[in-house]
Amino acid sequence: MRAHGSQRAQLHGWANFIKGRILEMLQRVAQSRRVFAALTLLVGILAALSLILPGQQEAVAVPHTITPGQYPYDCDWPDVYLILQNKCAACHRPNSDRIDLSSYEAMIDAEKFGHKLIVPGNPQDSMLWEYVNWNVHQKPDALAPRKPEMPPEHTEWLTAGQLETVHRWIKNGALEFTLPISCKPPLTEMDFPSAQQCKECHPKQYDEWSRSMHAYGQQSPVFEAFTLTLIERTGGTIGTFCTRCHTPVGIALGETGNTRNVHRSRLSLEGVTCVTCHRRNTVHYKSSGRVPVTPGALLDTCMFGPFDDSPTGPATGTHPSAEFPYMKTSQFCGECHDVTSADGVRLEEAFSEWQNSPAAKMGQTCQSCHMGPVQGKPVADCDRPLGYAAIVPGMKQDKLPLRNLTDHTFAGPDYSLLPDTEFPEKLDWMYEVDYRDWDNLTPYQKQTLTALRKKNRRSLQIADAKRYEVLKNAAVIHVDSPGFAQAGRKTAVRVDVESIMAGHSLPTGFTAERQVWVAITVRDSKGCVVYASGDLDKNADLRDDHSFQVLSGEIPYDRDLLNFQNKFVALSNKGTDRTVVLSVNRNILPINVLRPNNGLSASFGRPGTFRIAKGSLPPLATRGQTYRFTPEQPGTYTVDVRLNFRHLPPTLLDHIGTPHLKHLLEVVIIDSWSGVIEVTP
Repeated sequence: MRAHGSQRAQLHGWANFIKGRILEMLQRVAQSRRVFAALTLLVGILAALSLILPGQQEAVAVPHTITPGQYPYDCDWPDVYLILQNKCAACHRPNSDRIDLSSYEAMIDAEKFGHKLIVPGNPQDSMLWEYVNWNVHQKPDALAPRKPEMPPEHTEWLTAGQLETVHRWIKNGALEFTLPISCKPPLTEMDFPSAQQCKECHPKQYDEWSRSMHAYGQQSPVFEAFTLTLIERTGGTIGTFCTRCHTPVGIALGETGNTRNVHRSRLSLEGVTCVTCHRRNTVHYKSSGRVPVTPGALLDTCMFGPFDDSPTGPATGTHPSAEFPYMKTSQFCGECHDVTSADGVRLEEAFSEWQNSPAAKMGQTCQSCHMGPVQGKPVADCDRPLGYAAIVPGMKQDKLPLRNLTDHTFAGPDYSLLPDTEFPEKLDWMYEVDYRDWDNLTPYQKQTLTALRKKNRRSLQIADAKRYEVLKNAAVIHVDSPGFAQAGRKTAVRVDVESIMAGHSLPTGFTAERQVWVAITVRDSKGCVVYASGDLDKNADLRDDHSFQVLSGEIPYDRDLLNFQNKFVALSNKGTDRTVVLSVNRNILPINVLRPNNGLSASFGRPGTFRIAKGSLPPLATRGQTYRFTPEQPGTYTVDVRLNFRHLPPTLLDHIGTPHLKHLLEVVIIDSWSGVIEVTP
């Protein structure tokens, strides 16, 4: 190692010498007439040096567990606390038959068979270290045991970095604070329980949530790129407008709107996590995600839900709980699913659409369709399957009441564009090791990584099935096609799209990026296309005013296109309207500053220079299009009609700098129809 370091030092010494000579040459070249030739030579020399010199270590950024800051805590205690809370505290809780790991005081006082759990300054005599230590690097000559005594789940065994943190914390005195306790600490990740803590007692709910778009909300690469693009387009004045819905806990911890995901905490990347909904105890009736999350340790702060008879609290060693009826209303969902920008643009209207829908008149809520056993179909609470909402370690199951269970998948039209190593779940050691370097992984890492990918793929398959289910329950098509036609004469095919859902329009949500359209193709007896509408260009975009090929005149505009996508419309500097892909008007001012509108945007639902052109299909409504074409030759013509859905248009990914994700976009067929037309001479 020393020889290698000496060699690197000599090489860098030579590099500094050569760079110094280059600077002298630059001074001489500045006085020469052959500047261009000399600079070309210097560029070549620098390029050669970059190949000769040893490469510098690549910078690595991973989500952290605790946001860096000035805290009165011991530097290792927050990490130790979160490790034990996420991996151990579900079983090791107060009033159980196991050592209490719920708080610092309980850990320091804990002992078993006369042995202290933690001996400050001496890890080897500490039972905690004896329990969690193991041969993490799997070296044959290591003295550590082959596997730890806890945690029992092998995917939860402590990583090398976590073991180092625990060992260092005990060795340095096992302190909680480095400043007087009277110094009130700021909010940290310790004040908001992770979903990892909830899953031990609520495995069903955690499993469903982990594959949901609530869990994916902040991790989405498209959302991150879209937010950064809007921040750039608005000069930063948009602030945390987008992220406060996608990571409420992250915003509570002080993260900014343009904080990259690799610089956010792991808790922040849980997106709309458990405490986002279950730590709400007040009614706000607001929109655009302006909701608070009550901080506090898991066992110290009340968790709110739909029931008022949960056997929880200190007597059972679990968190206190209380009923919060507001949680079962559509308004609860509408606080994030109705979004109006500061200048008055109604970006999302899912809740407003529901308020004016037949479903609202029938007493059906958002939760009726999106948290029931059949996605997209309203199911009353009393008709949902019975089961236990919790499985508390050490408590007999029959001590808990049976509940009509809800589904926390919250199925909708979106899906993950992340690899199956990143979502729905990711192991702790994967934040410390480049898991893509298979040859350098230990057998334990290879085993757990393979098991994780299998588990994630199964979970994503379930999520896909629920997504298809909710889309299939959205609409149907009705086709009126003639059985016979005459060559050389116009023939008409009528296609009507009927919404079969009563809750909101199709599509809903951020509808400027969601496409629902009819694709019709007519082929002659030789299989050649004689008519098409709803087909795609080379970029897989529809042939509308967002297609580059259409705008450049390469292909014709699809005048018969029946597309239910809403579109942003901006007032141009010519006084005319034009549709745009992003929700910022750069046609009047190239530099935008987002500020509250000083007009009556609240009355009109939009400011004067920007609006959304509504093309969506209202609930239980029907809208259609008549397609006319002229068959030239006699024969059997086939007609294929499809009602398609796509959650993102490829042109959007081009606009926000993520074209590498376009191949992951899926067109889902909601409904289809096929028929033939016999064309006679």
